[in-house]
Amino acid sequence: MRQPIYHKTRNAGFGLVEILIALVLGMIMTIGMTNVFLSSKQAYRTQDALSVIQENGRYAMEVLARNIRMSGYQGCGNLAAVVPNVLANNMPGSGTFSSNQSIRGYEYSGSAFSPLYGDTGSTSDDPTSVKAGSDVITVSRAERVDSCGGNLNSAMTSDSATLTINGNTSCDLAVNDYILITDCETSDLFQITGISKSSTEVQISHGSGSNSSARLSKPYSTDGQVFKFIHSDFFLRQNNFGQPALFVRENGGTPQELVDGIQDLELLYGEDTNSDLAADQYVDGATVANWANVTSVRMDLTLVSKSQNVTVDSQALTQQMNATVGIRNKLP
Repeated sequence: MRQPIYHKTRNAGFGLVEILIALVLGMIMTIGMTNVFLSSKQAYRTQDALSVIQENGRYAMEVLARNIRMSGYQGCGNLAAVVPNVLANNMPGSGTFSSNQSIRGYEYSGSAFSPLYGDTGSTSDDPTSVKAGSDVITVSRAERVDSCGGNLNSAMTSDSATLTINGNTSCDLAVNDYILITDCETSDLFQITGISKSSTEVQISHGSGSNSSARLSKPYSTDGQVFKFIHSDFFLRQNNFGQPALFVRENGGTPQELVDGIQDLELLYGEDTNSDLAADQYVDGATVANWANVTSVRMDLTLVSKSQNVTVDSQALTQQMNATVGIRNKLP
């Protein structure tokens, strides 16, 4: 009987070629996964930066549009029909509140404003540290006051009498604030020299210390409406982190940052040249012939991301936004 023959088999390993192929395939898979990761990271960076600058842009547009739209507001009656009697000695801007001064625009070269800020020839009130090559817009308007304001509680006994309005201790009025009072036929603008607040009413004094006179145009009755007057300068400058930002300065006070990431602000003004209350041409601030004829403003914002490595070529992401805003008190 023949015995079966057993052959001893050897364990065969991977050959050199197989190892090289495996290495190549592994490298391809690694590179692919890395590219997917980098692409996803790049897309996330771009989307995140885009959402931030879009939100900043929307906010800046909303603030500017709201102020432009309400420029020249004084409760009732437009500035062309009822021109306020300005008693305040230190009015910000040009020192007046009229249809020719309720909105103004300036080009800033880096050393001077064109036209002269406030048309006064003095530089003491100029906004400072403004970004060269950007525009500045100033808006004057009245607005209702939180927790107080509205009509007078009682008729004034004389043209220099204290004003009494509804309100309480949280009324957002203080000494040196600017007040506009109007009954749609007459209007006065003065600075508060004294104020007394209780749980039911607020009393406002308008002495001659900060005003040219303590006497208003007339003793107002209970149809007299009281508003807070605000003159706002909007401009670009660098914030404390070196980022370009939109700032506002109210009534000549300390500039406050509104939103960062605003690289440029360019404004064109719609001027009515044929008295039909519609814009016939859009020109820059230095070219406007008569500011009383400006009926709208065209805004162009250039926004920039904080990070410099957002795009594929490691640059900051930029975007432009634009809008045209009609001035409500000049629209037909």
